[in-house]
Amino acid sequence: MVLPKIPVVFLLLLVLPFYQQAQDFHAGVRAGVAGSQVSGDQLSGFNKAGPIAGIFVERYFSDNWGGKVELVYIQKGSQSAVSQLDNSYYRMRLNYLEVPVSIQWKFKKDLAFFAGLGYARLLKSEESDQLGVIYYTPEFRKYEVSWQAGLLYNFSDNWFVDARYSASVTPIRPYHNSYNYNFFDKGQYNSVIEFTMNYRF
Repeated sequence: MVLPKIPVVFLLLLVLPFYQQAQDFHAGVRAGVAGSQVSGDQLSGFNKAGPIAGIFVERYFSDNWGGKVELVYIQKGSQSAVSQLDNSYYRMRLNYLEVPVSIQWKFKKDLAFFAGLGYARLLKSEESDQLGVIYYTPEFRKYEVSWQAGLLYNFSDNWFVDARYSASVTPIRPYHNSYNYNFFDKGQYNSVIEFTMNYRF
């Protein structure tokens, strides 16, 4: 029997909490909601809501600067409102396992700014409309690289809220018929606003 490959980052996230006292690492969990949209789908607005859940490990190198690695499940995509004329609608669901890596700057006692990159693997994708699942569309890419930036506010030593924006650096799939608009526009891209509640152990 062949055992499934486990990402190295996932192993680190499991192991590092056991050394947090000696190495000054802090582990935690996060959960919340993502509002997302996809460029190039002729829709506008962050109308697609999806869940976020995961774990993280962070460490401050000084009083103001630190780093964080996360492992999260996140659902991205896009969605249209239901038409009042014919009850038509469109929905795209993209389920990812994502590893964001960021640098944090604590510029006030309870406030910190962070920015970094995320690498995500596509677990499942689905497009549907009022008639059901849509099968004949361009295939989604199996990975995504994104940049991320946001703010976190610490309510206490354990609880904090995280608000961030992320956008794809690599396209999630090419346009239909593989038409490229320009050098920087190679297909469809995710844009996501995230709000999560976090608990630090």
